[in-house]
Amino acid sequence: MILLRTVKIFLTNAKEQLLPTAIAYTNAYNYACQDGYDGKITSGYDLHKRTYQHMRETLPSQLAVSARTKAIESLVSIAGLKRKGKKTSCPKSKLCSIRYDARSYSLWLERNEVSLLTLEGRKRFAFSLPECYSQYRTWKNKSAELKIYGKQVILNVVFEKEITDTEPNGNIIGCDRGENNLAVLSNGKFFGGRKIKQKARQYRKLRTELQKKGTRSAKRHLRKIRSKERRFRADVNHCISKQIVALLQTGDTVVLEKLTDIRKNMKRKKKHMADAHSWSFYQLEQFLIYKAMAKGINVVFIDGRYTSQSCSKCGNIRKANRKGSRFNCRECGYTCDADLNASFNIAQKYQAGLRPAGSGSVNSPNGSNSNVSSTATLADTSPCL
Repeated sequence: MILLRTVKIFLTNAKEQLLPTAIAYTNAYNYACQDGYDGKITSGYDLHKRTYQHMRETLPSQLAVSARTKAIESLVSIAGLKRKGKKTSCPKSKLCSIRYDARSYSLWLERNEVSLLTLEGRKRFAFSLPECYSQYRTWKNKSAELKIYGKQVILNVVFEKEITDTEPNGNIIGCDRGENNLAVLSNGKFFGGRKIKQKARQYRKLRTELQKKGTRSAKRHLRKIRSKERRFRADVNHCISKQIVALLQTGDTVVLEKLTDIRKNMKRKKKHMADAHSWSFYQLEQFLIYKAMAKGINVVFIDGRYTSQSCSKCGNIRKANRKGSRFNCRECGYTCDADLNASFNIAQKYQAGLRPAGSGSVNSPNGSNSNVSSTATLADTSPCL
């Protein structure tokens, strides 16, 4: 199994030397996008023949190919939106990030130095690497994306490490994500809660006030708030995913709901919807996946429909079973925290997909008796690789 991780590296005193290259790269990208959009082209080969010579007038060959590749990716995405009947326009960037590969950049973590291809040939730049990234010194670096934000020059480097596939040990943990708690495990562990929701609401309220004001000072303050809020969310998601992985052992399996269902399954109360739709559930999922993979923990996904309305004890499905943060089955009377009950159902639903014909029954996550096998092999569900 290949484990990938993106590391953000800040280059020192590099903007002045790299900005001309970034501008030329952006112009080439916009040119290729416009040419491909006008000609309705989604083939990289065809776009290359039409645009390569023109882009080579201002860019080295590797960067010209890179800009064309990014352009065709954008055009394919636009074509997909058109097929769905959505309104589209030609892709255009004000300052495009530069994609580098093994032939256009070199990285030396041991001496904190990187070599990048520019309009004036290869140039070397220094950077500082936080101690928490020292583990990547033994990993293999792959592609990189260079982006200029204001005065900062950031190189996002993708690192790769091959890890040994781990056989599941049969221990299955359901993980429910939602508005009351960011994550609840079927082993009884809760993550998130009041303080995080309160902080998110404070940011939303301040953001709304600044947007209404509309002055230059307010807009400047708004940009700072966005960055601060983004760091807050990332920090919370990192901490939660790290704590979840710390509770598990190599060979365990974490079961998540597919993100396409998570917002639909949330309670449709207006005062909660802003909180629910603003949290970065996908980011939390991605953090959890790569941390789990590094420890040899499997991450799988199931269809999340009815996991909030189903009784994990008797299987009865009713909308009235869940009232607020409590679950109270109208059929058998079983009661517990609603998010915890959902995590039980998530684990049980995955176990049901593992059950071979004629298997016996084992204990389900909440202690009830469920007709699923504890020694089954994977059926119609697959781990996230």
